[in-house]
Formats: sequence, structure tokens, C-alpha cells
Amino acid sequence: MGVSIVACDLCGSSRAVTVVFRARDYEYRVPGEWTIARCDACGVYFQTPRPNPALIPSFYPPTYTAYGENSATSWMFRLHYWLDARRVMRLIGSRGRILDVGCGDGAALRALRERGEWELFGLELDPGAVAKARAAGLDVEAGDLTTCTLSSGTFDLIRMGHVIEHVVDPLRSLERARELLRPGGVLFGETPNIACWDFHLFGRYWGALHVPRHITFFDHRNLKRVLLRAGFRKVKIRPRLRTVGWSAGIQNFLADRTGLTVPECGRVPWYPILIGFCLPLTLAQSVLAWPATVAFVARQS
Repeated sequence: MGVSIVACDLCGSSRAVTVVFRARDYEYRVPGEWTIARCDACGVYFQTPRPNPALIPSFYPPTYTAYGENSATSWMFRLHYWLDARRVMRLIGSRGRILDVGCGDGAALRALRERGEWELFGLELDPGAVAKARAAGLDVEAGDLTTCTLSSGTFDLIRMGHVIEHVVDPLRSLERARELLRPGGVLFGETPNIACWDFHLFGRYWGALHVPRHITFFDHRNLKRVLLRAGFRKVKIRPRLRTVGWSAGIQNFLADRTGLTVPECGRVPWYPILIGFCLPLTLAQSVLAWPATVAFVARQS
């Protein structure tokens, strides 16, 4: 652990930044070690130094969950996408233009296509995942929010399901999302929440740490502040019931301490048992405190 003075690119403070720990990739075994630090002014945690954007594609192996099926967790993601489609219906109704940022192979877009009459678009960096999404008949552009050619003021809702923690410049990405929305448009998504029991218990093994793919880690307080700083209004942060902080934390601990072999898909075959074991704890945590995942809804104006 150590302390240095750098400017936080989220809150703008030049107060001390504290090195918290160093972590490795216990899921996909990308070689290397990454330093996690905390801004002492706003409480945001982040990789330091921030990774070179040119290196980021190497953090995502072909077996990464968003790029295809994983028999151990695919049922969970299908349920999640179905629930998200219902939430979108409540937010904007059955019509409108929707952009899914970091859409992977288009699984969430396919769930949306089955439920509403929305015009659907996607953004995804991985060329293989883009090809899969297009093969399913989806309109997906290769790129991210800061490089895309999409026109400003044209979307009714932007979905960012576990995306903001992956980008090098979260503030700029949120500002660009606001630019793409129509007046009154909705930004809707999820991200890990660092202010939870499981993070303080597991530390570098925390299931939602997910280094090197996760770069920035918010809590429910500073996430709201950065959304407001990006120009959004009527920001709401809600707990989301996900066991990943506990269940993947146990897997990561066992992988490092006992030599447990984790398959290339990133999850052991008996991972559903871990989910079932950790679900009551996650339910209790959601009632008594904040869990490892939060959802956010914010309006363009």
C-alpha cells in the first residue's frame, strides 16, 4: 500500500490517491498484475495506471461470457435480459429507438426484439461478437461511445449493462451517451458497487473486481455524482440482486489458494451451486445494506 498525489479524472481532485492492493485475473487467466487505487476525495477505485487502450482487446479472450454461451451461467443471463426488456417497457413503452452499448453477441438486443417494437441498435468493440450479432440480423456498429458515428439526439433509451466499469474514460463515455439521447431520453444500466460487504471481505478476490477488464469501480454515492457531472438529471440508483460478489469471490479465492482449475469460460461447472448458496446472503445484504451490483436510471434533461 502507498499514497501518491494525482488528479482524479472523475471528480477533478488532486488530493491523495491510495494504493489499495494488486490483483490478478483468476477467471480467464490473462497474464499480469494490476494495481487498484482509491481517490481519497470521491472514493472511486480504479486501475492505476489506466491501461493503454491498445492493450484492452487482449483482456477479452474468445471465451469471454458476452461473446457466446456459457452453460454454467447462460440461464442466468437469459433471465437478466428478459427482466431488462420488461424494465425498458416500463421506462419508454413499446416503441422508440434503443442503443445497447457493449452489446456483445447481441443477446440483450435479441431479448428486446422479442418483446417490443423498438428500433434496435448496438455498439461492440469485439469484431467476432459484432459478426455474431449481425448474423442474427441486428444493426450493430463496431466501436464504442467515444468513436461511434451515430447521430446525436436520436435515441430514446441507451442501455449500458455492465459497461461503464470497462471503459478508460467513464465521464466522457457518459457525456457522449447524453449527447446521443433525445431530450427526456433515458440512460439505463448496471455496474458493480464497491461499497458492499463482500468487497471488504474478499478484497483482491472480490467477484466483481474482474480485472483487468474492469477499470473503474463506483459506489452508489459517487456513481450518482458522476452521472450528474455528465449532465444527467433525475438520477436514481437502486440495488440489484446479483450474487457475483460472493459467488465469484469464492471461486477466485479457491483458484488462487487451492489451485482450483477454472475452465476457459471463466466459471467452474458447479458455479450454479455457488449462486444458490450465496443467494440468501445476497438477499439479506440487499435489505440491510447495499449489494455488489447497482442499477442506475438517469434522464437526459
